[in-house]
Amino acid sequence: MSKCTAAAAVSAMLYYVGYLEKASAQYASSRDKLCFDKNPGSNNFTYAGYVCGAQGQPWCASQVSTAILDACGNKADAKSVMWGLWPYIACNQLYDAAPSSSKGRRGAWTPKPGDIIIFSDNGTTRTHTGMVYAVEGSYVYTVEGNSSNACRKRSYLITSSYIWGYVRPDYKAGSDPVYPTEQYGPVCCTDPELHLLSKGCAGPEVKTIQRILYARGVKDDNGKEIAVDGDFGKSTEQAVKRVQEMLNIYPDGEVGKKSWPAMLKELK
Repeated sequence: MSKCTAAAAVSAMLYYVGYLEKASAQYASSRDKLCFDKNPGSNNFTYAGYVCGAQGQPWCASQVSTAILDACGNKADAKSVMWGLWPYIACNQLYDAAPSSSKGRRGAWTPKPGDIIIFSDNGTTRTHTGMVYAVEGSYVYTVEGNSSNACRKRSYLITSSYIWGYVRPDYKAGSDPVYPTEQYGPVCCTDPELHLLSKGCAGPEVKTIQRILYARGVKDDNGKEIAVDGDFGKSTEQAVKRVQEMLNIYPDGEVGKKSWPAMLKELK
């Protein structure tokens, strides 16, 4: 029998929001919030990697494993909750390990808080993962490790093609957790401290970026104009990269702290 609830797992995952990936092993063995922003970098040194024995490796799955371990209190119970698999350190592992009744693809599965969400850039290869913390209307809200070198809150249209599927761990029965989304601002892939829009996001702030791109005549790689539909898809990502190159900003396709003001100011 599972030893932790979905509410406990979600609370544990939310604790790490704001954690920054480290440039080296320094501070990577600490879960103290005072160390979250210390020695930032992009070399995949993290507390999650330290806990899961996967230091220096992409850490989105390790972050999920670490949160569930926190919620369960010990590795044996964490392994039970995760269908015999702990640590979960690759995006395809947990889905493959879970029974068919506890997993499903986008469109065939109704997500709930505590579910593990899996993403794919091409609809086939599973490339990223995180945990659902809320579902509201047409949107699913997540916490993801290794999200632009940090642990961040994100949100997506439930129908987003970036979502590959979901897995529900073997949680102990209990009330579903409720985490109101209103406190996090408008529906987009952003939070008050880590302001970021990227592929898979949806909402009014995405429309703002798309209006700028459209007004400037910036097109995607196929020469098509950008649709102002509030859905940050592949075409929008390609157009953002073009603008970033124009502004001498590293073309990562993400509208973050540097690209936001530059696009709003320079591209009017």
